[in-house]
Amino acid sequence: MVNNSYEHFFDEKAQVNLDTPDERYKTLFEQVNAATFLTTFEGQILEANHKSCDLFGYRWNELLRLSIRDVLPKETDWSQFQDEIAARGCLNIETESVRKDGSYVPVEISISLFKMDGKPVMFVLLWDVTERRDAEKRLKESEKKYRGLFEYATDGIFVLDARGDILDVNTKLCEMIDLTKDEIIGRNLFSMDFLTAKSLPIVVSQFEQLLSEKTANNYTTQILNKQGKLLDVEVSSFFLIKKDKEVDNFILIVRDVTPRNETEKKRIREHELLKTLMDNVPDSVYFKDAENRFILVNKAKAEHSNVSPEEMINKTDFDFLPEDQARKIFDDDNNIMQSGQPIINKLEKLTHSNGSERWLSVTKVPRYSVEGDIIGTMGISRDVTSQKNVEEGFIKSEGRYKAIFENSSFAIIFTDEHRRIISWNKLVENLLNMDHDDLNMKPVEALYHPEEWEKIQSECVQDGEIKRCIETKIYRNDRNTIDVDLSINVLKDKEGKILGYTHIIYDVTKRKNTDKELERNQEFLTMLMDNFPDSIYFKDDQNRFILVNKAKAERSNTSPEEMTNKTDFDYLPHDMAQKAFEDDNKILKTGEPIIDKIERITGSDGLERWFSVTKVPRYGKGGKITGTMGISRDITKWKKVNMKEKNK
Repeated sequence: MVNNSYEHFFDEKAQVNLDTPDERYKTLFEQVNAATFLTTFEGQILEANHKSCDLFGYRWNELLRLSIRDVLPKETDWSQFQDEIAARGCLNIETESVRKDGSYVPVEISISLFKMDGKPVMFVLLWDVTERRDAEKRLKESEKKYRGLFEYATDGIFVLDARGDILDVNTKLCEMIDLTKDEIIGRNLFSMDFLTAKSLPIVVSQFEQLLSEKTANNYTTQILNKQGKLLDVEVSSFFLIKKDKEVDNFILIVRDVTPRNETEKKRIREHELLKTLMDNVPDSVYFKDAENRFILVNKAKAEHSNVSPEEMINKTDFDFLPEDQARKIFDDDNNIMQSGQPIINKLEKLTHSNGSERWLSVTKVPRYSVEGDIIGTMGISRDVTSQKNVEEGFIKSEGRYKAIFENSSFAIIFTDEHRRIISWNKLVENLLNMDHDDLNMKPVEALYHPEEWEKIQSECVQDGEIKRCIETKIYRNDRNTIDVDLSINVLKDKEGKILGYTHIIYDVTKRKNTDKELERNQEFLTMLMDNFPDSIYFKDDQNRFILVNKAKAERSNTSPEEMTNKTDFDYLPHDMAQKAFEDDNKILKTGEPIIDKIERITGSDGLERWFSVTKVPRYGKGGKITGTMGISRDITKWKKVNMKEKNK
């Protein structure tokens, strides 16, 4: 029920005669910058100004037929408003009004209660606050955008006043120096411990330069986090300017470049290692892009074409080889990029223009981008002419064949035409932990999971021909599987009848666990070190191993990682290690390399082996010798053949 106890708000001075002409009243009523109504206490409109007509879209005589309730939303509780007006004599609210066309407009309403001719009337002012609401909305959106940008920036940000007192910091800055906002905000920047003796004058200089010149240069320096760790940072600064172009706050941006600097140091080191290897490895090595153009070649590769490595860049094999040979290489490279299947130790014969022949053992593998797309190829080509001639002599006798079979670095299995295992070398038993009873006359497919065997059948042997090197899994005796590269040769007689199959198996478990490097130099170095069959090492100036390849580690019955920071004394008898130590020291002092030195080594197994050893100095910046690089090739078979030939 409406409260009518409003009499205490009225006195003699509040009584107005509606019929009294008062120009001042009319002027005020019409000129006020708001929709203005004079209404009864029940809300019936008695008078309205022109601003009311403009705001609500009614004609003046239409407004006089309405109540104030007609321009308020239907859900408005008018009786509650009347109670409050009766109790207080006034009312100030913010709400919405309804126009004639049904649209809504945000308004601020001020209602005053007084008496006119002895009757209670209300003076109602309605201000259109649309622009103010829009401005407030834009302000909130702007503040939200600023706060989002500020908090989620990838750089640390300080907001300072002109004295250097910290007004605000973002989350990234707190993470960077390992402090909370409460530990930072309110303190003075120049008194905090994270600024070092090197970085403090730089930040002070930036602050002073910005105050005087309104601009400041960027600097690279160091700061300390809470644990005392030094961080490499880039520091930049600027002022926030108000609308009247007055300086507001000083902004200091701190970017952590520690990972970038560490990456750059690692890249430089890997580039040096790669360059040393590429300059001294005796085999031809190249890298090509997706268009089969050379992007990196070593000295040996360039020398075979009588040019420098730089002269081969962006050229193809067609620029250096006869058309038919270049076309064959071009087709091989394209097949690798389309299928992703490598070519491993493929034997090729090259005939030169003078009629001389050369045999090459060629390995080609695809190069992958970070996204896993094939972007080119890498190849290693080894001149095996002398080995080829020796092997052809060896193959004539069963005994010589047996020596090759048993001493192969691959596990080899022979099957009959029904794919039953009939012969294998010792490495098969070692690799699979199986004996004669586990293998003899057993179906070779029993060594593989059914799905893997189906893949082998569909991908490896097509139309009775070999598809070299398929990656698969093979069972060990305990039924655990290991990753292997598999090649299957089809054995035929002169009439083409299939006599059996040869399974050549290479354990790639360690290779599968090797991390894939993302940088191009990492990729080149890793691919060389993983695929090169000779022992390769890099040592520092203390003769400690800093990088070795798989072949080197395997000959020491360990892994490349376990050899890092160790010396030959950890793996060789003392006299042999001492000799290697002296050779390395001589190279470090004189810079003179050792090329193809023949060494005889008796291993812990009592077997005598012969190696061709090449050692060269490694140079750092300024031409200073920083260590050595060595390549050791097992020539035992070749040496024994020569010795036998000499003894005939």
